[in-house]
Amino acid sequence: MNKKVYNKLVTPIGISQYCWLNTPDTKFDKENGGHFKTNLIVKGSEAQSIIKSIKDEMKVSLEMAKQQSKGKEPKTANLPFEEEYLEGKPTGNIIFKFKAKAKINMKSGETIDIKIPVFDSKGTPMKDQIWSGSEMKVSADMIPYYTAMAGAGVSLRLKAVQVAKLVEGGKGAGSQTHGFEEIKDGYVAPQAENAFENEVSPSSTDF
Repeated sequence: MNKKVYNKLVTPIGISQYCWLNTPDTKFDKENGGHFKTNLIVKGSEAQSIIKSIKDEMKVSLEMAKQQSKGKEPKTANLPFEEEYLEGKPTGNIIFKFKAKAKINMKSGETIDIKIPVFDSKGTPMKDQIWSGSEMKVSADMIPYYTAMAGAGVSLRLKAVQVAKLVEGGKGAGSQTHGFEEIKDGYVAPQAENAFENEVSPSSTDF
């Protein structure tokens, strides 16, 4: 059987948010291995071609839905992007949402572990910890789908990322994000790997 080929997209450089690329997020799907995922915040002016590609795939999904729903008007699921708001006001940026299963269970009973390839700006594979706030491009497959419960939609299956600017050691996710300031003459912890992996960067507009 031929493997189904999906249309691919590659984003402009954006800022990662809720970033799980080195290890999967298992909070809501531990039994199945969880998901690799990231949001990507892209300037609105640079996001339009990606939005058009997704909407074109949505037309495919709706045609699929009409065939399966026997002519009834199908429900539609939310598209995998939304406007960014800060303090209730639109920033002009667009947030795209990417996700991929960490494990694929085959009909044969075999389980395949998935890894997300990460490349540096020159295209060299890298193994560094990728933190939220890092600037990157994302490569993804656009997957049109239809289910009676969710309706017709398009998902963005995360395939790989290329890092333009790496946020290291949780930079951009410091205590100031939570409203803390430095305490004079207070306890100072020894240098250690930041424990708050995958925190959101404090600002998404500085790009």
